Amino acid sequence: MITFESEYKNFNQRFFRLSNLFFFIEFILLSPIIIIFNLSLFLTIIIEALLLIICVFIIINRSKNNIDIITFEENNIILHGETFNTKWLKSINIKESYIEIHSIGSRQGIRGATFYLKIKNKKDNYILNLFETYSDEGIIQIFNEFKKSKEEKIIIDERLVLLRIQEKIEKCQ
Repeated sequence: MITFESEYKNFNQRFFRLSNLFFFIEFILLSPIIIIFNLSLFLTIIIEALLLIICVFIIINRSKNNIDIITFEENNIILHGETFNTKWLKSINIKESYIEIHSIGSRQGIRGATFYLKIKNKKDNYILNLFETYSDEGIIQIFNEFKKSKEEKIIIDERLVLLRIQEKIEKCQ
């Protein structure tokens, strides 16, 4: 049994992050574009309010789930997470699921890139490290442990992302 733990972040920490603030500011800066359509003041206010509600809904939806502990047992992965601030536990069969490794780029180059994992099952999808709670070394270890447990080989695309993570680790210690 191998366990990987991350930094714990509650819902407020996930909701009030810098990236959500930037998303909200971009919305505020782009929302006056509606004025171009020369709609009545009442209709403009209604559309702005609806777009604001949609923006807040997107931020809440992105921030509601977090997985902070992942455990590999014989043929299962046990995920310890929370939705909003309610804790849950989920066991997934490794043979019925697969993993993808992705990155979110940054204007800061490799130093600001965020690497995350998607574990996909027939029923659900789970995202690890969307809130930068796992270390880059931890992401590599989780990915390699999943592949080893499932007895899969690492394909070229995955190898390239792993090399980018290694480059980030070496350059940005």
